[in-house]
Amino acid sequence: MRKATHMLRALAGSALLVALASAATWAQQPTAKPSPSPEKSAQTKTQSSTPDVGDEAGDYTVTSSVEIGYRGLRVDGDLNKYQSDLNYKAGSRLFDTTFLIQARPGAKGAFLDSLVATTTGWGSDPYGHMRVSMENSKWFRFDGSYRRFKYFNYLNNIANPRTSNNPTGTAAFIVLPANPVRGRHDYDVTQQVGDFDLTLLPKNEKLRFTFGYSPGRYSGLAFTTYHAFGGEYYFPAQLTSRTNDFRLGVDFKLGPVDFSLLQGFRRFHDDSTIDFSGLTTNYLATTTTNVGAVTGFRRTQPVEGSTDYTRFSAHTLLARRLDMTGRFIYSRSDAGFTFAEDVTGVNFNTRVTGAPTTGAASGSIDYTGNTKRPNVIGDFGVTYIANDRLRLSNTFRAETFHINGATFYTSAFNLTRTNGTAYPTIAATGLLGTSKVSSYRKISDTVEGDFQFNASYSVHFGYRYGARRETVFYGGYNPGAYTPAAVAPETELEENHTNVFFGGFKARPVKTWTVFFNAERGTADNIFTRVGEYNYTNIRARSRYTPNRKLALNFSVVTRDNSDPTTVEGVSLADFGVSTKSRVFASSVDFVPNSRLSFSGGYNYNWLNSDAVINYTYAVPPFPTSPALPGSTQGSINGHSLYFVRNNFFYLDTTAQVLPRLMFYAAYRINKDTGQGDRVQNPSFGNGLLITSYPMSYQSPEARLSYRVNRRLDLNAGYQYYNYNESAYARAQAPFIAVPAQNYHAHLPYASLRFYFGNGDR
Repeated sequence: MRKATHMLRALAGSALLVALASAATWAQQPTAKPSPSPEKSAQTKTQSSTPDVGDEAGDYTVTSSVEIGYRGLRVDGDLNKYQSDLNYKAGSRLFDTTFLIQARPGAKGAFLDSLVATTTGWGSDPYGHMRVSMENSKWFRFDGSYRRFKYFNYLNNIANPRTSNNPTGTAAFIVLPANPVRGRHDYDVTQQVGDFDLTLLPKNEKLRFTFGYSPGRYSGLAFTTYHAFGGEYYFPAQLTSRTNDFRLGVDFKLGPVDFSLLQGFRRFHDDSTIDFSGLTTNYLATTTTNVGAVTGFRRTQPVEGSTDYTRFSAHTLLARRLDMTGRFIYSRSDAGFTFAEDVTGVNFNTRVTGAPTTGAASGSIDYTGNTKRPNVIGDFGVTYIANDRLRLSNTFRAETFHINGATFYTSAFNLTRTNGTAYPTIAATGLLGTSKVSSYRKISDTVEGDFQFNASYSVHFGYRYGARRETVFYGGYNPGAYTPAAVAPETELEENHTNVFFGGFKARPVKTWTVFFNAERGTADNIFTRVGEYNYTNIRARSRYTPNRKLALNFSVVTRDNSDPTTVEGVSLADFGVSTKSRVFASSVDFVPNSRLSFSGGYNYNWLNSDAVINYTYAVPPFPTSPALPGSTQGSINGHSLYFVRNNFFYLDTTAQVLPRLMFYAAYRINKDTGQGDRVQNPSFGNGLLITSYPMSYQSPEARLSYRVNRRLDLNAGYQYYNYNESAYARAQAPFIAVPAQNYHAHLPYASLRFYFGNGDR
């Protein structure tokens, strides 16, 4: 693992050195995106024009750029929330680099036609990216990328309320002791991912070969709550996993048919562990007489797996009328694991049938297991081009897989009362096991057509049918019992049939105005989970109006209505349904009055309502009377779980050339979600009402100046501000539980130097 990790880092470092050592520059201008890194958004607007020529170096011309600088940082408020959202650090950083070499026209000794290497985000950014691409159009092409992500998440979430408040006077809320700094579901991890592909004979239509390698590394520290032994415990976990994916393939052509064959080999290993001795007793006590204390805990659960897959496809176009494509994919995944858990403590509940729950104790449980998953996917598509106006197509797809798994276990517990009385050691010796077999099959067929009335008007329409079938068999011994106890075999069968109609049109009533419209309506007669799309209607419309070259207006709307009715095949589910409705409106304006000034702005609105009927127990002890579903326990409440989103997003960007050498960029972005508004939940009695939303506001203004000293150097200085506020959320929770708002203000000034080489006169 260490060698592979070092290799990934070496590749990234090599790309940085190549870019820094380059003798010329090439300035890029990618489009700015909402909420980019603090400097990148301004930088993309203020760089000078792309150079036309590069420095000559033998048979090549070379262009490159390097921007280096420093970012400052001051955070007022909740630092953990800022790091969980942004995680930009103060310090020196390499903003980005670009290195490009191209063979000169007519150069006969050039080995490469082109080579480009780019990097961005290295230094004090949480995300870094490197890309290298080189090509000799006759013999080979190589593409490589390396990405690094630093994920930090320390939030005062629902698992870590600071205090408890129950206005009804009953023990409705029993909480963990609060962590004064952060919550109890935390991550501080790093992920590294690479993709490297080599193609031989890239321009040869008759035969070409491909080779690929994709490594992945994931490591870091995580914390989570663990409910066991009659209590709630807070354990640290050291996460470590790695993957290696190897690929080789060949593309060839025989007559009018193009063939492609790819063989892949994926290997996975997870060595995450929990190892903590001398625990602080953070537990959730359900009674005053059954309180467990764990003094030592260790868990190892190494998982090792492999996936081998084969993909074969063919394509042909007959008589310029009949386009046919077929694909077949077979994969087989095998995984094995070993689970070992050792624990020591006092008065904890082993949660194993027949074990005492008082006294000092130590115990261990060991599991070994394996699973296999063969998977087959096949699809075949035919498109008939009737004429220049009409096109008809049909696509058939089938998928099936089987999961065969088994778990074997041994356990041993040594229990001693606090008065010194020892219980006999109770152990499950030998290999006891459980097995589970799952089978899945899905087929679908889609028929669709396109008709072009003229250059301005066209329509498309279609129908999709799908059928799914799933069977599950479970049997063996109960892993939660000391003495061997066989479980009753279980068999499940689920089927689902889907019918979907879809269609739309494209219209251009006038030369400057284009309208797109799509709609989809689907039903399913027996969905697997009630939150699925049982009946749904999706609509999408988009309009683009460009009255002249200086102005462009865009507007779009997307609506989704999903519902899971309360009756299936004539059987009532006693009002146990789900309904979800969402509306997304988006608009933007781009205005460029002249070459020295440009504006871009927009407004988006995201609206969501979700209503799910649920049955729950609210208080401890449960209320003696309340509406209950058939078969539910005394005290259960039949209520509604509501979720609301009312998010407004506004942005404005402007770029201005103030002086011949001075460029100015400014941007402002704001998100504001009003959530549930003044709605108040009442989970206590009758038809209980549970309301969830996340009202907050988030603002980010930015300004940047770029001064061109000469054709080799730009000076850049900027400032970005982040303001996050969730006080409205804290007020919404106040009647039930006190949750402090995780507000923060972040100030990020920055300055940089961008060096240009080989770009001629800018």
